[in-house]
Amino acid sequence: MPTQRHRRTYLVDRSFQLKYILLLMGWGLALAALFGLWAYQAHEQAIELLVRDGAQRALVDHASHQLLWVLGAIALLSAAALGLIGFLMTYRVAGPVYVMGNFLSLLSQGRYPSRRSLRKHDELQRFHAQFLETIEAMKDRERVQLARLTDAIERMRAAAARAPELLPAVAALEAELRERTSAVEETLATPLPLPLAGAAKKPTRAAG
Repeated sequence: MPTQRHRRTYLVDRSFQLKYILLLMGWGLALAALFGLWAYQAHEQAIELLVRDGAQRALVDHASHQLLWVLGAIALLSAAALGLIGFLMTYRVAGPVYVMGNFLSLLSQGRYPSRRSLRKHDELQRFHAQFLETIEAMKDRERVQLARLTDAIERMRAAAARAPELLPAVAALEAELRERTSAVEETLATPLPLPLAGAAKKPTRAAG
């Protein structure tokens, strides 16, 4: 059963995540600004056509300034909302990619990682499951190869009684067998991202 761990670093891939967060925020700000400009121009044109009295004009001008503030606030809120959406989307992609990148790092060292499940709302769930199945298939294939190597070593050791020159080769193969068996059977946890910068630390009691 895959173990499930919670990532604590929210910017797992900083450059990737910030790129799309800022891109979405920029688009949101630009679209809100264009819509606000259009709405304000329509508002001003309506005032020019309908308001003739000077006293009413002063009140309408005050309302126009308030409208500008409201449109600016809407633009900022739109940018913030799209930035949050961008963060959630990229986090749910960058996290699984980070985990599988650690899997590949361990595989490149000749070790097999433990089965670590993704979080419920992470993306790439199917790809991650297929990735784990591939790792298990690699382990099963190596177990078969190790069984064959064990049989070959036993035969070579039996033959070494008549051919002592085989003993160094047998010793080398036995060392390789122990190393590979340990790698297959060992469960290595994939490293997690570092804790958030500035995360709260446990208070320490002052000396004295």
